[in-house]
Amino acid sequence: MKSIRTYLLSRLLGGSALVLAGAAVSVYFVVTRSLEREFDRNLTDRVLGFASVLFQVENKVEFEFSDQLMPEYEPGAAPAYFELRFEDGRLLERSNSLAGRDLDVPVEPTSGPLHWSAKLPDGRTGRFVAELIEVHHVYPEEGPNRPQAARLFVVVARGPEELIAAERELLASVFAVSLLVVIGIGLLSWRAVKHGLEPANRLAAALDGVNVDALPKSLNIGPLPKELRPVAETTDALIARVESALERERRTTADIAHELRNPISELLTVSEVALRDRNDATGAQRALGTVRDIAWRMGGLVSTLLKLARLDMGAETFDRERVDVGSLVRELSRSLGDMQQERGLRFDNRVASGEAVEGDPDILRIVVSNLLSNALYYAPRNSAIACRLERTGADWKLVFENDAAELTPEDLRFVSEPFWRKDRARVDRNRSGLGLALSSALVEKNGMGLSFAIFEGRFEATLANRNGASKQSAS
Repeated sequence: MKSIRTYLLSRLLGGSALVLAGAAVSVYFVVTRSLEREFDRNLTDRVLGFASVLFQVENKVEFEFSDQLMPEYEPGAAPAYFELRFEDGRLLERSNSLAGRDLDVPVEPTSGPLHWSAKLPDGRTGRFVAELIEVHHVYPEEGPNRPQAARLFVVVARGPEELIAAERELLASVFAVSLLVVIGIGLLSWRAVKHGLEPANRLAAALDGVNVDALPKSLNIGPLPKELRPVAETTDALIARVESALERERRTTADIAHELRNPISELLTVSEVALRDRNDATGAQRALGTVRDIAWRMGGLVSTLLKLARLDMGAETFDRERVDVGSLVRELSRSLGDMQQERGLRFDNRVASGEAVEGDPDILRIVVSNLLSNALYYAPRNSAIACRLERTGADWKLVFENDAAELTPEDLRFVSEPFWRKDRARVDRNRSGLGLALSSALVEKNGMGLSFAIFEGRFEATLANRNGASKQSAS
């Protein structure tokens, strides 16, 4: 559909034209049929007119016909014809237009009028009527000597010129009226479509005026018809999401700059110190080691950012297989044992070895590692963290739980955003703030769910095989 206006006008005009054409054809045929019946009634009236001028005195029938009063029966360009015969076939009278010829009558005499179409004596197609009538004016009228009334077979024929002219006039009138109605409907439809599309034009103008550098809170284009209200509401919601995404992008860009500025500053400092004392081999060796560590952290940060970008572009592919999540949790907890011992944490692993779930092994390893590391890092010293697996039919949930001394319910909105960390984590150069952001993106793309909640001062991170859970909750 290239244009709504063109589509609506073409459908309205086309539909109106079809309806009018059907109505016009119906009217034409109905009125034409009525004219034809009226034409036949006129012929029948002519027969009755002839009956009114028949007189019978005793056994003699007289026909008082006046050529001057009925000139259409005289010879001419398009004459009419009549013929009167007795019931036994004897001719009483015929019109002068017959010039002594007989009318061809293919029907038997009856007391009711019979109509048919046939060739007239002059070759034209005409309309005929025939009826057997009885003479009404009989003298003497009463008494035993009253003669029996004669019966005559009357035939009248005439050409359809008047009928054809009336039908042509009717056709022209119907066509003219239909054309005027179509033009009127076209004008009204054009005005109606123009007025109906005006809110859409206002909406388009408002959208065209949106500046991405200064997004409005809403389009605010005034009253709209109910068909366009969802579009405006959806657009306002889209603007809000775009504004949120832009704000998040600006914040992420600032965070990336902040994250990279510190290691770059360290690199510059270490390099300048090493360059000042070129003869200190040991110092140079330490400087190189520091440079390596800094480069390793920067490389990990860049790698994680690239993975998030590939997830956003849908460039990552995933496998599905049975994964022993119990063994995975134990393996990862051993790898993070130094952090656990350093913070004096107790890890209550309630997931038995052999407990298997279905998912991508690499994704499960990354997500479980991040959730466990996050729990170990944010749990207060000398507290306990727990991990459990819950099953309901084919569904499963892997839950990590720890005391949330520093997290508040308001923080739940930000825990999975890139580079978000509580203030004290800002000084830890080994944490980039991308772990939960990467985990959330991975599980979302893989059709799983990752939700966070705070219950009675304890933080819960839940990994589920169904992406239907709420992202956050608090109590």
